[in-house]
Amino acid sequence: MKKVKTVILAGQSNAVGVGWCKYLPKSYDAAEIARFKDGYENVLINYHSHDFRSDGFVPTRVNCTQKDWDTLGPEVGIAQRWTELYPDEPLYIVKCAVGGTNMYFDWLSPSEWANLPATPENANVGWLYKHFVTLMDESIAILAEQGCEPDVIGFFWMQGESDAFLEEQHLNYERRYKAMLDDIRAAYGKYMEHCRFVDAGISDSVLWKFYAEVNEVKRAMAEKTPSFVYIDTIAAGLTTLNEPEDAPDIAHYDCESTVKLGRLFVDAL
Repeated sequence: MKKVKTVILAGQSNAVGVGWCKYLPKSYDAAEIARFKDGYENVLINYHSHDFRSDGFVPTRVNCTQKDWDTLGPEVGIAQRWTELYPDEPLYIVKCAVGGTNMYFDWLSPSEWANLPATPENANVGWLYKHFVTLMDESIAILAEQGCEPDVIGFFWMQGESDAFLEEQHLNYERRYKAMLDDIRAAYGKYMEHCRFVDAGISDSVLWKFYAEVNEVKRAMAEKTPSFVYIDTIAAGLTTLNEPEDAPDIAHYDCESTVKLGRLFVDAL
């Protein structure tokens, strides 16, 4: 099997991407915008985002986010930066992201399920983690049909906002995050020998009461864990304050910041 460079992009809405394409002309010229819209043939993406799926690897472009939304996600910045650095080398992206989801319930992984009581409320626990596993298995099968297997060089995580609302959730964040990463390694370790886990901090929006505590968990994990990198998105200048112009959506990164996040992920490799 031929090994192909692959990255995973996962998390909640800022991993989905809510950068509105109508604001692209503020930061990019016509040629770059055309590239974003036409897509990167050397950077292919298989995505499951909300109810929107590619059902296979397609060129990375805008609108790999939510159905009928003219938006872009960090994958555009990933493709842009990868192409600058490695114009002759293909990259495959596996993207699983849904807005408003948390580690406390939605992303909870198998090793933590056993710690929960068997109640009707917990019947669907970890549903998004299960979607991620399904998407990974599908991606591996698609590549195998092409005589390839993934060499996962990066796991890009943009999540935590929904766990920064309540004290109980952020206090459990570190344990459940570690469990999720351990479960992913256990399931896909044979493909992740060269993987770097890149975790982006959440914004300092007033919406997230415990943003500093969640980011400290991320930063501390990067200090203690080999092959783990923390991106300080606040220090990097990513902003949620400019778009839409009449009523800024302070929960989500602006268009340029969404692209920049993808670039930061690649640079962290």
